[in-house]
Amino acid sequence: MKEIFLAYPAAAWSIVSVLLAGIAIMLLWEKLKWWWHNTWYSFPVIGKLASLSGDINKSSEPGWFKGERTLCRDYKKFIRIQDEHDFNEKIAYLTKAGDLGRSETPKWIWLLTISMVVVEALGFSYVLAGFTIPGASESTQQYGAIGIAFLLSVILVAFTHLSGHELFVSSKIKQARNEWENDDPEKNRLYTGDIALAKPQNSDDHLPAYTQLCNRVGHTPNYKITLATAIVVTVVAIGATYVRGKVLDEQLLMEKAGRNEQVSLSVNLGNDALDLSVKQNDQLPAADVAEQNKAEQKVDAESNSNKQAGGWGTFIVLAFIFVFLQLLGVIFGYRWDFAGKQSKAAFRAIGNGRYSSYADVREHYQEIADTAQAKLENLQQKMMKKLINKGQTTKSTARTFRDFMEEERQNQTKERADEVAHLKQRRDYQQAPAPAAVPVTPVAEQHPKLDAEPLTVEQAVEQLNAMSDKEAKKDYLLTLPSQLQAPVRDALRQQKEAREAAEKARNNAELDDLLD
Repeated sequence: MKEIFLAYPAAAWSIVSVLLAGIAIMLLWEKLKWWWHNTWYSFPVIGKLASLSGDINKSSEPGWFKGERTLCRDYKKFIRIQDEHDFNEKIAYLTKAGDLGRSETPKWIWLLTISMVVVEALGFSYVLAGFTIPGASESTQQYGAIGIAFLLSVILVAFTHLSGHELFVSSKIKQARNEWENDDPEKNRLYTGDIALAKPQNSDDHLPAYTQLCNRVGHTPNYKITLATAIVVTVVAIGATYVRGKVLDEQLLMEKAGRNEQVSLSVNLGNDALDLSVKQNDQLPAADVAEQNKAEQKVDAESNSNKQAGGWGTFIVLAFIFVFLQLLGVIFGYRWDFAGKQSKAAFRAIGNGRYSSYADVREHYQEIADTAQAKLENLQQKMMKKLINKGQTTKSTARTFRDFMEEERQNQTKERADEVAHLKQRRDYQQAPAPAAVPVTPVAEQHPKLDAEPLTVEQAVEQLNAMSDKEAKKDYLLTLPSQLQAPVRDALRQQKEAREAAEKARNNAELDDLLD
């Protein structure tokens, strides 16, 4: 890496700058996306606003131009349409799952984890370099060692993060079990069934808090990933320390062999000027020479012993650092993310923790609506100028961004009601017995006697409302007397209009609450 920076400083620092810019963009993506959207719309000449102002064609929706609806749709992407009930349902799920106040793992934590992976990979690569690909060149062995060490580090990071999350979930379940055992195990149940995010969250309000938690988190602790992580970390720590020790022993052996070879070479040259110790040894008695050799061997032995002890001490410290880094990964997994099975979906549905209450949702909506309305008015002004220049009209449009959002809510409400109605109709049809679901009685049997009490409109409408199958309702309506069919149709029509009026009033009340 150092050689690359020295040889190609401009290219190397350019790559670093691009990486840092990418990290900044990733961390601030939502804010940058909003800023760029508004900047591009307001950009002169080539901006989106200037482009839309040239489209003065009428939209298929009455009272709208195509450019107006395009602008509104673009700004609608920054608004998540949800009512207060849906928001509170997500909050209720997080609360009952014990995840209220928690969040997903922050991006800076992942960056720190990636940095740890790189450091671990570099450390392991030096240990494995000589044993990765025997017989290959030194550079090839180094590259292979880096690759293997990087894969090993990524596996360890994944294991430790999952282990931390597993410990957090199991701690929640264990706490709920303790509360259940201390309460009344025979009277109350710990788990009554999964409560999905789509179900009404008040369906288990009558149950204890520990049961509500287990219905969303689970009721059985699990430590399989934690056990596997402990085994892998222990094996890697011991194996890396053992390999480091063997590499140290090999280095000390090579140093000793190098010193012996140097002394042997000096003696064989026979040149006194090259090694004065040889000349002196030749003149000393054999006993003194032996004593001197013994002292030199002792010094070499103590030196090797000190190096070996220092090396093993360093390796033990490195092993502790390695284990601590893995423990830190476990702590990260325990500290962040959620215990509930669908808590992450609930968290993202309420703005990834951006909104603590529905008042924050309304405030965010108000900010975007005001910005969108300002852009829409600017667009309308530009479009009116072009229409006036063409002599088509001088009347400006009165449509607003809130009008657009109201239409979208009405369409969404209608689609949702249609989906619910179709689903209910299909479910009722599938569950009802085929032949006896709605018996059709012949007209003669329905009115066997002329003096029998005639069927009233209210009774016929009540009978129709009691039916669930649409085809059966049609058949029954056709069996009614001809003079009764028209009043019954009018009564049904009035019922439908009353339902639509009630739905519209409910939507208007919701909008009034949203736009306070």
